[in-house]
Amino acid sequence: MNFIDELLAEQEQKELALNKLRADQVLMAVSVLEQQADDVNTLADDEIKIIEDYRNVELQKIEKKASWLVASLEAFMRSTNEKTLTLPHGTMKLRMGRDKIVILDLQQFTQYGASRGLLRSVPESFEPDLTKIHEYIKRTRTVPDGIQRIPATTKFSYTTLKGQNGNGEQSEVGVEAERGSEAEAEV
Repeated sequence: MNFIDELLAEQEQKELALNKLRADQVLMAVSVLEQQADDVNTLADDEIKIIEDYRNVELQKIEKKASWLVASLEAFMRSTNEKTLTLPHGTMKLRMGRDKIVILDLQQFTQYGASRGLLRSVPESFEPDLTKIHEYIKRTRTVPDGIQRIPATTKFSYTTLKGQNGNGEQSEVGVEAERGSEAEAEV
């Protein structure tokens, strides 16, 4: 039995009579216990970092394989000339996105858009109203000055069936992935 265990045993028996010397010994014991707690936390943090590094490496491998397979699915889906394909383990879809509008010259467009109601009024400033611009281009088939229209692209998505619901039936889970012009903001 070490010194700290003796102090704890005396405390349990309510026999720990404190004086300056004994109080100093108890403070030393608390200091040792705090250091042990720090050591445990450091060890646990190191182990957590090792586990997180392992998780990241393994997930990167899995995501790389899944990405390759999804690219193959997208190529297959585009070759079928179908918009939706439902299979036993999931659904694949090709959907046309919306055209993207990019403001190239805000000052030039502001002059053009102000006369045609294509600006949104924000107190003390004006901003292009992308929805109105999109509708204007559809209606007039004219691209306003200072605007670039990027045509819509077809996007691929898939949903997998994962797990069983309580009735023994497959249930769709929100495993939805899209490829294509994901980085583009849609209008």
